Amino acid sequence: MSPRARLFATLSGSAPLVVVQGSRFSGKTVLVRSWLLSGAVSGVSTVPVSAPSGPMTADGYWTDVLSAVCARTGATTPHDELDSFGALSAVLAALRRPVVLVLDAIDRVENIEANVSALLDLCPRLRIVVTTRIFGTWQRVVEAGAGRTIVQAAELACTEEEVAAVLGAAAVPQTPRAIEWITRRTSGLPALVDAVRESLHQHTAGFVDAAVESLDELIDHAIDRAVLRALDDPEVAPLRRAILVSSALAVFPDDSSSSHPSDISLPGVSDLGAFIRTLIAAGFLHPGSGIVEATGPLTWCYPEPVRAALRRIAEHQHRAELHTTESATIDVLLDAEEPHTALAHAIDGRHWQRALAIVDAHWTTLYTGGFLDTLGAALVERIPAEIADAHPTISAIRRLHRQFSAPRDAPVVTAEPDTAVGIGPEPAETVMRAMMLRIEGRFAEAAKVCDAAAGHPLPVFDELDEPIRHAYAFYYLHVGITYLLADRPADATTMFRRAHVAGAGMFVERDAAGKLALTCALEGALVDARSWIDEERRHPPLAAESEKLVRTAGCVAAAFVALDHLESGTALDILAELGTPADNEEFWAYVLYVRGHHALLTGMAADGLRYVESHLPRYPTLREGGVAAPLIDAVLADLQLACGNFDRAEDLIAASTHPFAAPVRARARLLIADPAGSQQIVDRYFTEAAGPVRTSMELAVLGAAAAAALDDLDEARGHLERAVTFSRHTGMLRPFVLLPPAMQRTLAELGVELPLDLSRTAARFPTFPAYRPLLALTARERAVLDALLSGRTVAAIAASQFVSVNTIKTQLRSLYRKFGVHNRKDAVAVARRLHLD
Repeated sequence: MSPRARLFATLSGSAPLVVVQGSRFSGKTVLVRSWLLSGAVSGVSTVPVSAPSGPMTADGYWTDVLSAVCARTGATTPHDELDSFGALSAVLAALRRPVVLVLDAIDRVENIEANVSALLDLCPRLRIVVTTRIFGTWQRVVEAGAGRTIVQAAELACTEEEVAAVLGAAAVPQTPRAIEWITRRTSGLPALVDAVRESLHQHTAGFVDAAVESLDELIDHAIDRAVLRALDDPEVAPLRRAILVSSALAVFPDDSSSSHPSDISLPGVSDLGAFIRTLIAAGFLHPGSGIVEATGPLTWCYPEPVRAALRRIAEHQHRAELHTTESATIDVLLDAEEPHTALAHAIDGRHWQRALAIVDAHWTTLYTGGFLDTLGAALVERIPAEIADAHPTISAIRRLHRQFSAPRDAPVVTAEPDTAVGIGPEPAETVMRAMMLRIEGRFAEAAKVCDAAAGHPLPVFDELDEPIRHAYAFYYLHVGITYLLADRPADATTMFRRAHVAGAGMFVERDAAGKLALTCALEGALVDARSWIDEERRHPPLAAESEKLVRTAGCVAAAFVALDHLESGTALDILAELGTPADNEEFWAYVLYVRGHHALLTGMAADGLRYVESHLPRYPTLREGGVAAPLIDAVLADLQLACGNFDRAEDLIAASTHPFAAPVRARARLLIADPAGSQQIVDRYFTEAAGPVRTSMELAVLGAAAAAALDDLDEARGHLERAVTFSRHTGMLRPFVLLPPAMQRTLAELGVELPLDLSRTAARFPTFPAYRPLLALTARERAVLDALLSGRTVAAIAASQFVSVNTIKTQLRSLYRKFGVHNRKDAVAVARRLHLD
């Protein structure tokens, strides 16, 4: 099967117009020819029209098309006084058999788009397939009619499977690495893939291993030869030198008078606009940004493997002019405040000292623009080690990039404190040093680094130039992240608020809002959390990699708020969108924490336990300090309790003094039939500590359950009323259901007005189904139980004990509560199961 067959369905479909658009290297003509030869078109008359030999008028072109149609269909040319287009329209309209016109290289014909559209309107049985190097006005033509479609350059690129098919036909080595690398280095451009196939076919006869070992060199030589052949095209041959030197430019403007590259001089080029138009017409350039969506200025660029080939050739033939153009381009880009693109040019041209200077002068703008994602590998691999290692910032960036990209279960080479970037008053040094320590799991040390600079006077942000204000925003954001991960939420909140103000108008404003939402959600301040979530969501999404880094805190906060409102479905949707935390996700512990709590609320504790424990090996060093350990231990202990593993739960949190652990410790005491121990934890917390609102509310609910189990109903009501007050202030509901169903029903019977019906939630949220019933029976309760086991009636029991029937009923209710049941039959069953008979 032809490797291009996946596109045949589009060409053979019912669309009245198919526009195949791409550069001269995209294989448009070969695609259409192979489609026609495949016999995929049946029941119609196909009329292929050869590409014009050069630029020509529309009238001359339609004359050629008319001749081809008449020759293929047997139709006669009208004798009326019609122009060539009118005559063609009349012939096609008169034909009873469907016709497919295949018009190759139609970009060489002046103003052809409107004529094609008119033909389709006049001839309902007509389909047209065109190939073109330029975009022209085809988008408008396609949008003007139903079913019309464009096959763009990205769709023409060969997939790995197609590259394998092309190479297989020439008996080229079929290793996955070779296929993947050839596809990547050629960008899948069919003309370049075919050039590589030809080259490898010549070198692999009897020397397969040698060809694989020298694959990079063979690919480069093959692409270079293909590009050199294209430069022999008469349309561009006079501009060969200028084209080679122009490989220093990453993009070309559509209008040279409106963009910075117009300031760059190229040898032999007096009119940059005309030069660009020639390259577009010759198919050397393809559209850059803003083509379809109209989201930015129209730009053009060489396909990347073509640009790389042009640059390699220019290095040999016009080295001095190439480097002069590169330097001038970097200057212009920096003047235009585009340091990211300038840095890419500097690295591409191996202007190493220039690259270092750009990083020094523009580190904040570069980092906030995501340059570690887009250029990090180049900084790590391309700048010579002897140059990079002598530069503190680049050395730190290398270390950051390597450690962020390394798998968590792989050893990572870390910097010793005395060899790392020193602590100084500059925000750049503080942020870089703190980030390095965070990556190593040394959160307390990272916080100390930030402490050294956090006391500096707070600037008046409105009085700062925008770049300086943004630098402060980035600085405060990372100081806040450091404090949060070091388990200093109050300090983190202060820094995030500063970052939000200073970062107005940039991504930090959104990032800080998401992290403020997270701190509020963990605190239990749901109203504030909801406000910050709304603020975070009003900002547009970022580029893919940056979005992954920025969205986590806001998603975790939104999931927590949904859980606290008992909206488990909403929380699940958010967590599904968030996905599994990446290896370089600094907020991984928060993600696992909220996933564990979702499993608790939905009665899937065993699944939640497996999920959290399966991901922990990815972060071995990052669980040892900071906030991660108490977060993870607390949720694991709660999941173990819900699974009935009481001893394992207590092992996790027995010695913890962290506020996250206090409710879990109190709950564990309740679930193992020790309400007095639970009450002690609750009382100690309220007399000795001032912790988060969330912890206070959970402990108030647990205190009510413990007091009720001890028959101190007044104390139980007091705790429960305190919990209701917390709920009214915060909107939290979930703490009421973090109890076994029987305990929830007991609280419902205390006579306190609650914000939810616990008798119903007990069935809907059986969060902790496994627990040991309280068996500390009074003498009267023991006597009543013995009477029940002997089968006596309530009246008989009352008579035998010389008390009223109502007294016996009261004692029965107490007995049922301790057994966690609701009737005599279940109480007898529990007593016999516990060998109390």
